[in-house]
Amino acid sequence: MAADAGVRRLALFGETDADHTRLADLLRRHGDPESLMEAAHRLPGSFHIVHTDGRTTHVQGTASGLRQVFHARRSDGGHAASDSPELLASLCGAAPRTETVAWELMQPTLDYGLTDATCWTGVRRLPADQRLRMRAERVDTVTWWHPPAAELSLAEGAPGLRTALDAAVGVRAATARGRLSADLSGGMDSTSLCHLLAGHGADFRAFVEQTVDPNHDDALWAARAAREIGCDLTVFGPDDIPGPYDGLCDPAGVLDRSVPHGLSTPYTLIRNRTRRTALAREFAASGSSVHLAGFGGDELFTVAPAYFSDLYGTAPLRALREIRPLARLRRWPTRSVLRELSGRQTYGQWIERQLRTVHLPRPDTRRPTVHWGPEWHIPAWATPSTAEAVRSLAGEGPGPGRPQAPQRSVHLSLVGQRTGGHRLAPLRELMQREGVLLSLPFMDDAVLEAALSLSRAESRPGLSYKPALKAAMQLDGPKAVLSRSTKGEFSMSVHHGIARNRRHLLALFEDSLLARNGLIDPGRLRSSIRDSMRPQAETAALELTVGAEVWLRTALPAPAARPAGA
Repeated sequence: MAADAGVRRLALFGETDADHTRLADLLRRHGDPESLMEAAHRLPGSFHIVHTDGRTTHVQGTASGLRQVFHARRSDGGHAASDSPELLASLCGAAPRTETVAWELMQPTLDYGLTDATCWTGVRRLPADQRLRMRAERVDTVTWWHPPAAELSLAEGAPGLRTALDAAVGVRAATARGRLSADLSGGMDSTSLCHLLAGHGADFRAFVEQTVDPNHDDALWAARAAREIGCDLTVFGPDDIPGPYDGLCDPAGVLDRSVPHGLSTPYTLIRNRTRRTALAREFAASGSSVHLAGFGGDELFTVAPAYFSDLYGTAPLRALREIRPLARLRRWPTRSVLRELSGRQTYGQWIERQLRTVHLPRPDTRRPTVHWGPEWHIPAWATPSTAEAVRSLAGEGPGPGRPQAPQRSVHLSLVGQRTGGHRLAPLRELMQREGVLLSLPFMDDAVLEAALSLSRAESRPGLSYKPALKAAMQLDGPKAVLSRSTKGEFSMSVHHGIARNRRHLLALFEDSLLARNGLIDPGRLRSSIRDSMRPQAETAALELTVGAEVWLRTALPAPAARPAGA
């Protein structure tokens, strides 16, 4: 959607119900680009904003990180911006940058903002809180967003959160062409979205997956929620759609190169690539072109234990008192809790420590996790070159700089959302190629800001499950699901998928490009694939490694065959 006023033009790209008249009114009322783009940002939905006056062009994504902005210098000296690194690489003749794949091997997540590098030479990622300003042959950035102060009690802030959620879902209901579809796991996030969709009178069908785990109760709760909401529900059994790692390659390790998700970045959720493709086709067959999902809800409504470090800085005795229930639940020794809370590392000190120790074995999981994030580590089969590549790339960047927010717990919420936006990009592209837009209302900026405005004290770890979302939906939300205390878990399905596809996975790494580039020890990796009792951390690391290998095989020219016996 776009509007013009003389030489000025304002355009929104994404999910919005704003029409030409609304945008023309914004142009008329706001003469300077900053106030104009701020006003456009206040519209409900999820979209990129572009403004030009014929001399200078401003490009802005979303603070949540879902709508990313990338930029690169063209061969003629000008600059180009896009939401796709792959498109920019094609436009500018950029080559794949293999060492950046090391970032994608890190666990549990890469701390967002440490580097602006991408997997394509010369293509840079813009931080989510910055706006790109391009004029002639010059380009610079402006910080446009800061997290709101977390000052509102649940009683004060829940109505605003509900209003933001309702408006976000309302945009999808108003702009969908025909029927919609939605995940309905029976959890609080997806059930809230389906309830709001029904409140807007939307025509939609909900879907839930049942796994091989007999204790997985999503389908049971989804059926209860569907009855309360009054929506149609389709349940996929374990044999109805492909499972983890199915269809990725054939028994000889030959990769299925019909890559349905593009090559902007390695697909770190690749174990379900074939599964997600099949689901997208099912959604499309039901008549849907827009599918709502609850990604981003966990990051918004689950407050990290780092909250207690924030509190310790101003009220140490209260922090020690309030962390006790969580410490007992997670079996954290009291002495360790006190030591970690009193450590008070700055963000820069914490980053330096992570880079220094990233190559070490996975840390003790019983250690209190109350800092700027979980401990970083690379897979057990990664080489010293992987750790050095991570440190080198960090050194090229602007440095640790500032955290995403001054408070550790808010910083972690933003890191989770923004890293999620990065990791979900290939999935969104995969589904779009099947004719279905993956729509994520919890990652709308208005919802993000409403959630971050709430005081963390009433949502701190150790209290009830997602109290902020519960408070927002309490008045009329599905009562049975709001009381749910379980959460669906998929590890059994993943282990079954690895076992079923073990021969394929072993073959995939017989002549590994990751190994050729010195990033993994293939023998150690294959040993883990063969091990049916591998630690959970290695199961997660395997998916990242497969995603990186698939990206290299697809993005790089086919390597020359090695001589026999080499």
